[in-house]
Amino acid sequence: MSSAAHPQPQAGFTLIEVVIALAITAVIMTFTYQSFSTASRSAEASAQTLARINELDRTWQILNQDLRHILQPVDASNDPNVPGGLRRPFRGASLYGDTSGDKLVLRFTRGGWLNPMNRPRSDMQQVIYRIEDGTLWRDYRPERNLVIEDWLYATDLIRQPMLEAIADIDVRFLSQQKAQQQGTGVLSGEDYARDWVQTWPDSSGVGVDTSLPVAVVIRIELEDGLVSERLYDLAQ
Repeated sequence: MSSAAHPQPQAGFTLIEVVIALAITAVIMTFTYQSFSTASRSAEASAQTLARINELDRTWQILNQDLRHILQPVDASNDPNVPGGLRRPFRGASLYGDTSGDKLVLRFTRGGWLNPMNRPRSDMQQVIYRIEDGTLWRDYRPERNLVIEDWLYATDLIRQPMLEAIADIDVRFLSQQKAQQQGTGVLSGEDYARDWVQTWPDSSGVGVDTSLPVAVVIRIELEDGLVSERLYDLAQ
């Protein structure tokens, strides 16, 4: 009998083999998508965290420049236009976890304000750091020897947003009296600033201290969990 009467069966895949192959492909594609999605979310989260770190670092750099050029308060007791006889006062306070509303963090006058365009202005700058509904602002204007009550905030102050989504700012001030009492151990231990005052002027002793604090510790906590702290020596 010839072979033409009995044709050879053609090679191919059965239905079960095709279904199994499709199922394996679907599983592989699912794992691939999940891996890609996880990597994408991780990259986005890393980029957001890096952006926040850069914003925080920029804030510290500007604050460092301001405090490095801070000016001592000046006794102006002979000037009847200066309340309390003190010009260029230094003020500061912690937030105690409350970032709502509009709250003062630091207020002072600094020198060394660069003037590359040679504009007709002072090289001194009045600076205010404040919290407004969770955002840290830096307000500044040229020093004009005006009392605080005469400032025209809407027209005189330049408002500069610094850092958003702040959970808390803890500011602690080291007085001259405390520094003398503790001596060389004033910066010892992990919690060395625990007993420093949280508002300035310091009224915890006799009278009110109208000078600059010896040092300032500023701790910033962001809503996303980032925490950063800096120590500034104002006695130099």
